[in-house]
Amino acid sequence: VDLRDNDLKGSIPSEIGHLLNLTSLILSFNEITGTVPPGIAKLSNLELLHLHDNRLQGTVPRLALKGQTKSSFIADCGSPSDFDFPLDCPDCTMCCNSQQECDVTSATKRFGMWAAVLMGSVFGFLCLVVVASWLQKEGLYQCFSSKSDAYDAVGKDSVYCFFLSNSITAWVLAIVVLVAQVICFTVYIDGATLVFDSDKDWVYQYVCPRDNLACRMTSDNGGLGWIFFAIFLAVHLLSDVVNGLKLVWNGPRYGLSWKTCQCLFGG
Repeated sequence: VDLRDNDLKGSIPSEIGHLLNLTSLILSFNEITGTVPPGIAKLSNLELLHLHDNRLQGTVPRLALKGQTKSSFIADCGSPSDFDFPLDCPDCTMCCNSQQECDVTSATKRFGMWAAVLMGSVFGFLCLVVVASWLQKEGLYQCFSSKSDAYDAVGKDSVYCFFLSNSITAWVLAIVVLVAQVICFTVYIDGATLVFDSDKDWVYQYVCPRDNLACRMTSDNGGLGWIFFAIFLAVHLLSDVVNGLKLVWNGPRYGLSWKTCQCLFGG
């Protein structure tokens, strides 16, 4: 049943649940209102269900479609919505918003968790570097030692060189800057996370046109772009990473002292 873009009004009849052999139901791009009837969950043979670009509210019943693709189950469950809350569709494969922008539900990223895992991995690696440094013989310290002083390793223009100071004021300033950066990073991660029932900074990557049952990607992000991004990031940060590792590596040779703490924090 394909009734898309027919200026249909009213609600979806509850009798729709009696069409047990129905394989596709396309009601997109109309003016249908009300809620999705519970009987639609009985349509176990459905392979395609398009409800987007209507004025439906409430919750779409749970429904596992056969042979799902990204464009199998689409509804107006994205944000911003024409209503206070977008349509709740737990089984949708694609969610669209009131601006006719769409994205796959599998695109929901837990960037906060990823960031925590990344930072935890970096911290764990640095701990391994410290342990390895403690276990090395004195001769190997010279191989990995930086010929420049600690301030040159961190960078004299960097606020993190304050960690190498004995001044309490310098340490307070460095910690304040560090906390401010963590807060900014947290706000950025929260804004970049895709949450369909909340208006975020995420840019939807698909469009589901009237003249085609398959949604197409509009994003320019590709593998080549990520490769260049990684190269630019490495070129920009590699020297800082190397100098930081030098400080962390050389810190333990000062024993249990304040100098060791300064090298570890600075690194």
